[in-house]
Amino acid sequence: MILDMLPILCGEKNKIEFEFAFVPGEESVVCDSFPDIIFTEPISVRGYVKSMAEYMFLHEDISLKYKTNCARCAEEVEGELSFSFEKDIATGDVSKDNDDYIFIEDKKLDLDEPTTEELMMELPSKTLCREDCAGLCVKCGKNLNLGPCSCEAHEGDPRLAILKTLLK
Repeated sequence: MILDMLPILCGEKNKIEFEFAFVPGEESVVCDSFPDIIFTEPISVRGYVKSMAEYMFLHEDISLKYKTNCARCAEEVEGELSFSFEKDIATGDVSKDNDDYIFIEDKKLDLDEPTTEELMMELPSKTLCREDCAGLCVKCGKNLNLGPCSCEAHEGDPRLAILKTLLK
């Protein structure tokens, strides 16, 4: 989303509020980095840009719902995430290489980049169905959350199997 900053830059307003929703496209950096996450609803973004005498900042509140698979047992998990962030807006002589600021270009502010950056940092890299998820049996693949399987509990390292013959 592109926000027209002219009212703040001209001094007509000191605060511009905005609200939008979006779904990351299949080719987006979010979907490339988190291919197992499916957004069940559009990502909701609300916020404002505020100017306070030579200092401007962006504030956003983001909320989203998603589905993914548990990292241990592969069961489907639904999740919700809400977070807020603020980012300073550069108005003076600040290097464009500085990641601490976002920049106004042609009296417009592109909200997509800071929103995507923060989303990438907040999305979970691994999701569990529950904290004590037992996962899957490495031999038969049974979901151990549903109960134990009939596989032998511990076979040991196969490289050391020859040592078992010494016990006989």
